[in-house]
Amino acid sequence: MKKIIVVPTDLTEASDQAIRQATVIARKARAKLVLLHILDNKSIPATDIEKKLNEQAYKIWEETALTCEVVLKEGSVFDTIPSLTREEDWDLMVIGFHDIKGIRQMLIGPDILKLVTKIAKPVLAIHEKAKQVDNFTRIILPVSSHETFIPAIEAMLFFAEFYPVEVHIYSINKAGFDWPKQLLLNIDETIKQFEAKGVKYKRIKEDQNSYSMGYAKQTLKYAESVNADFICIMSLPSKEYYYFAQSDKETLLLNESNIPVLCVGGGY
Repeated sequence: MKKIIVVPTDLTEASDQAIRQATVIARKARAKLVLLHILDNKSIPATDIEKKLNEQAYKIWEETALTCEVVLKEGSVFDTIPSLTREEDWDLMVIGFHDIKGIRQMLIGPDILKLVTKIAKPVLAIHEKAKQVDNFTRIILPVSSHETFIPAIEAMLFFAEFYPVEVHIYSINKAGFDWPKQLLLNIDETIKQFEAKGVKYKRIKEDQNSYSMGYAKQTLKYAESVNADFICIMSLPSKEYYYFAQSDKETLLLNESNIPVLCVGGGY
């Protein structure tokens, strides 16, 4: 079955950056692209939006021969997009955001996290200033104690199907803190599936050297040191780290190096 990659767009530069990145991935995966726009009472006339998006879709087809569909829906970004991801058979969403504007001019700070936690498909969040990645080769996968870690593993396998990725299974040893049993099980399952599928990986264990409440700062420091193409995180917090997980996820998403972040396991 042909894979489908969807890009929510509000015709801003942030959205255009996401479309460019999604097009690169779609070409590699031989996937269909869907340009999605959510109409609300602040939108310009639907006919004007549809015309602009159709022109964009035609240009993509002309340059790449990719199938590119335009979809317009009414509603709010925070309700309509999550609803569609539960209904449609999409494989990946690529979404752009900005420091002060983005989808519907409002995906800033906690807003991008608020949205991805509701989306039931993997979401690659791209900052407007992020560099386009033509060939994904190095991915950081921080391990977690989520009872359902499978979405993160499946997302890695998705990219490994088309790219020569090396996944860094990353964890931080915190003095006096014992890892939850579920976290250890998740590591074992990740390695088992990677080895079964022939996915190249490295098991990275670092002692804590960034003394903050969470793990985001040290994770980002490591990702920057190895020139990671993106970091994969679970959208929803685990029970053990709930009290600081929200802040950690915002730090990762809004990192100053503009490393893309793949958010998985959302939808509620």
